[in-house]
Amino acid sequence: MLLATLIGAAPIAAVAAPVETLRVGISTDPDTLDPMSGYLPISTTVDLLLFDGLFKLDAKNNVEKDLATDYAYSADGRILTVKMVTGRRFASGAPLNAAAVAASFKRLLDPASGSIYLGLYKVLGEVKAVGEDTVEFHLSEPNGHALVLLAATAGSIVDVAAAKTLGAEFNRRPAGSGPYVVKDYIGGERFTLVPNPNYNGPRPAKLAKIEFVTAPEDGSRMALMETGDVDIVERVPPESIPAINAMRNASAVVMPGMFSINAEAVLRGPLLDKRVREALNLSIDRDGITKGVLGGLGTPSVGFVGPGTQDALRQTFPQLPYDPQKAKALLAEAGYKPGQLSLTITCPTGRYIKDAQICQALQGQWQSLGINVKADVIDRGSWLKIIGLPPEQRKDNLALVGRGTAGIDYTLYRLFYTGVSTNRTGYSDPRIDTLLTKGRATADPKEQAGIYGEIQTILWNDQPFVFLWYQNQVLGVSKAVSGFQARMDEVMIFDEVSVKR
Repeated sequence: MLLATLIGAAPIAAVAAPVETLRVGISTDPDTLDPMSGYLPISTTVDLLLFDGLFKLDAKNNVEKDLATDYAYSADGRILTVKMVTGRRFASGAPLNAAAVAASFKRLLDPASGSIYLGLYKVLGEVKAVGEDTVEFHLSEPNGHALVLLAATAGSIVDVAAAKTLGAEFNRRPAGSGPYVVKDYIGGERFTLVPNPNYNGPRPAKLAKIEFVTAPEDGSRMALMETGDVDIVERVPPESIPAINAMRNASAVVMPGMFSINAEAVLRGPLLDKRVREALNLSIDRDGITKGVLGGLGTPSVGFVGPGTQDALRQTFPQLPYDPQKAKALLAEAGYKPGQLSLTITCPTGRYIKDAQICQALQGQWQSLGINVKADVIDRGSWLKIIGLPPEQRKDNLALVGRGTAGIDYTLYRLFYTGVSTNRTGYSDPRIDTLLTKGRATADPKEQAGIYGEIQTILWNDQPFVFLWYQNQVLGVSKAVSGFQARMDEVMIFDEVSVKR
């Protein structure tokens, strides 16, 4: 995505104390509420309520100002200077000034912090506070996407002193400067947000409480909606859409998603051979699975990056055909007779639409080629640990993973640049590395479009993953709720929500 128009923050307005409660049914707990390590959309959803950033993404993934009031690059593009508001406070009461911002980014960039985004953010280089209201980023190299990094949730401003004091508890009850704080957290069951008593920014809490209820099973989550125990429910399965729409006080909202669902290949052993990867791609009946298993809530992939980013380019890519006979021929050419190739795919349950059933469908179609396939369908926490391992520590060959972020560099660099900490498949191609470096060095939209278009073309032809489909998102929303929005990356926006029962 190209850098979008920046929108200034609204002035602070006096509002009455909120009295309403919003109840949200979710499929999984946040993996963490520490923004430097959060991966799941629900983690981002909650962090947007707990933290501020210098910039943020709006409901359409446009970059807009948050704490920032102005910014400028030096003539050589190596220093990004950001002016920020003054007088703001963290929930702890500590001042949120330039020194606090610099400390937060130093925490993120410290290798000892263990941030999963370190490799992506280290381009920010050295961060300096200049007075109370100015932060300088001395970039390690010119970067035309720096504002997207600052707007992403990983760039949220953390109360570093509070993080040190809280230790591991910071993962569940973090200290930020947003309109809400965590009141209580019962893992696997529920957690509650309440207004931040020290908040003095432009978007005060409009709700007295936001209660998140965790229900991994689709049926249990839909029952919460049917009984009126929640006002919003995420990840409505296709078979439940008619029932939600038949309810007097709710409806199912189907929205396009930017999540690109793939079987990501760990590039070692047999999957180093492109013929094997191509065979796996050719053996998938994407139309049959998206219509039959997903109930139409998916569109077969034409390009790695999902809808909302370089859409015109994606339309030039042909859909991968379903050709099991050619797949068998490619396996034979690669030296594998039926029964000689064994693979393991790791899949989560409750993370994507019908993920367990999808895993079984993939297993069956690959087994029809004569491949011995083990499908490990595991809980979300165990799955996250496995896909977070360095490729040399992985024992599986593939994993079902969805990717969806706003910035195209943010998506491609973290997955495909050689050796970066978030490259968990071992992918390496000097052409891609060179192009990604060029793409980061320019802020010219036309030049960026050409560079990232070339990258996408190389990836589509190289088939480092088994490309599957783009997943739509479906939410059940009570008619008592107004002002609710969701981004294409499945992040829910509650800033303007009100509830009238």
